[in-house]
Amino acid sequence: MDSVWIRDMILIMTHHNKAIGILTYWRICCASIIFAAFTSGPVWGIDEFKELKRLPKLPQTTIEIESAFIGSRSDACEILPKGEALEIQSFANILTVRDRNEERKRQLILTSRRNLFSVGLQFQEQDRMGLPAISRGTITSYLKDHYVGIQSRIRRDLLDRKLYFHHRPIAWTATYRGSKLTKDFEPLLTAHIRDFHSLGLFVNKDAAVDQPESFRTLVLLFRTHYLQPRTPLPKEVYEFVFVRGRESADGLELLPHVFVTTEQRSRLNYLNTGRAPLSQAACSILGDVAVLDFDSTGLYPKRSAIRSYRLDNRHEYALAELEEYCQNLHLEGGFHENLDVVLDDIIDGKLNAL
Repeated sequence: MDSVWIRDMILIMTHHNKAIGILTYWRICCASIIFAAFTSGPVWGIDEFKELKRLPKLPQTTIEIESAFIGSRSDACEILPKGEALEIQSFANILTVRDRNEERKRQLILTSRRNLFSVGLQFQEQDRMGLPAISRGTITSYLKDHYVGIQSRIRRDLLDRKLYFHHRPIAWTATYRGSKLTKDFEPLLTAHIRDFHSLGLFVNKDAAVDQPESFRTLVLLFRTHYLQPRTPLPKEVYEFVFVRGRESADGLELLPHVFVTTEQRSRLNYLNTGRAPLSQAACSILGDVAVLDFDSTGLYPKRSAIRSYRLDNRHEYALAELEEYCQNLHLEGGFHENLDVVLDDIIDGKLNAL
């Protein structure tokens, strides 16, 4: 890229007092040079943050929540096929089928995928005995042997080489023991995982310039068809998953801290995450599932719902307490507009006494 041309553009922008514009423009120019070094052709003026889906505040009302879920269908978890590695520490252009399709339209930025949390399903005894005798063993064995991993996409900033999240999540299924490659999804799992949608990356409303540190809080919204006691029809319940990325001491990793809401978003749970589970009991989220309908053969599940689920959490907070905490700190907009601050304070142990 012609350095004289860059200099002249900066001088023009300075003349018009565009300080923020200069910084953004300079980042784009420098990132373009670095990006071109890793791709097969020249790429000028790339804005690596442009495609990221941003969320300035969390939806709150029932209408806002339902609208956000419907509007985020295109960002439901992308499912990996059988035979893939469970995690990719290195960076690659293509991670999913969707990536491969989009590569035909534009050049992709290098991305890795890292594990966030695990999801398992099991049957209560009455629901297990309600399965067809001929397929009961196959269905229960599949759930006993398999779990789902939810992953984030992680990018490395083209200029500063700092890590940040992409907003589109990834899911795969694997066995608790044995091969460390992905397995085939069965419909019983697929339907539940498709109900994990990304609302985007929470970006502080005061952020003036795009930088990697601004894109380290991933917000997912998931829907559960919940069977309440003595109620024949399931109720749709929506909960959040927040993933706050914190840079490791050496700057080489973006360590995920995972939070899940419960009781219709009235409580916040800080999960234990880390090693892959070796059994259902070790999953981050374990749901009791009930089959509501079967396929045309009458043997295999077609539609199901959750009776209950438990979380492997280290701390739990009432949202009302977190709102009060924001008020005490004079944080305008409360929890829903100051997500980063509250999550960081929880991670740092400032709210454990609540």
